[in-house]
Amino acid sequence: MGGPAAATPAAPAAPLGPAPTPPPAAPVAQPGQGAPVGPTGPGVAAASANNQQAAAAAAPIPVSPARAERDAAAAAAKAGLLQRKSAGNTDADIEIARRISAALHAPPSIPEPSFKFVWAVGVTTEGQILAANSYGIGFIPDRMKLPGQVMLVSADEAIPPGERGRWVNFPFLALQGWAQFHGKTLRAIIGMPDEVKPYKSSTHTEELAPDDIPASGAMQGRSRLQVIAPEAAARLEEWSDLTLYEALPPRPVQDAPPDPKQTIKLWVDTIKPLLRTTGTNGPIDHLKNMIAYADHMQSVELYKAYTAPHVAAQREAMSDWIYWQHISSICQDATNPVLGGVQV
Repeated sequence: MGGPAAATPAAPAAPLGPAPTPPPAAPVAQPGQGAPVGPTGPGVAAASANNQQAAAAAAPIPVSPARAERDAAAAAAKAGLLQRKSAGNTDADIEIARRISAALHAPPSIPEPSFKFVWAVGVTTEGQILAANSYGIGFIPDRMKLPGQVMLVSADEAIPPGERGRWVNFPFLALQGWAQFHGKTLRAIIGMPDEVKPYKSSTHTEELAPDDIPASGAMQGRSRLQVIAPEAAARLEEWSDLTLYEALPPRPVQDAPPDPKQTIKLWVDTIKPLLRTTGTNGPIDHLKNMIAYADHMQSVELYKAYTAPHVAAQREAMSDWIYWQHISSICQDATNPVLGGVQV
């Protein structure tokens, strides 16, 4: 269906160096855990069940009234479950994962516009909560945050980008691929009935009901940069408000705002390959178009950073600018045949 029009030239990459006069190091902590992000790489550290429940308590997950009522009834039927929870009993983890899955099926976790955009959620036998979606590699919609106990499987740098690229448009297979790579076993996968139906014969499935979905799925947790590049996010946090502008590249003399129509066109171009019903090159074309979109978004966010009305807005724009640099780089690696990238 044709590739995208020429994208806005990618903004100049300017990796953040140390701040001129950095304050005492204060790495970004995972919600509710008080531990720096990063020691175990992008995605999330493997969390124990107790840590997961503590994180969930510190970062509330939205829940619909119907789901809250069902959960309360289940809790009454299994009195003392959370207190008696032991390794191998993952019912509490599944309850948390179900709520996370429901939130991921509501705005702002669904990009606009989108086509068959799906979030898949799984729980391993150890109680680790996994998530994957059907677009890109490491893609997280704007304004969305991911709870600290959730592993975004496509952000796991232990797995080669080419392998992660093969998961495009198949988020439930991504959960299985991640588990197989790490020698883990999925305890359950969670989604809407039509989403999990193809996997019911091989994996335990938990189905969401329409009234499980909250009006807003906004969750507390990590920004998308913290999810896919925690070390870069921590370096950005080291820059004080007074010196933050020094982390930006010099502003071009003739700097015009990016065309919003071009932004929409490039985004739609990422979706078009996924609309195909024939052929096998949809995923690779999707990733190539995602590179063009990510390069364009670097320019969009850099312009926002230059023109931000206050430092909080500037810091947010810079975070997204660096995020899109990483997305472009990952997708380029995933489509590079020399690196074992996805092939037609």
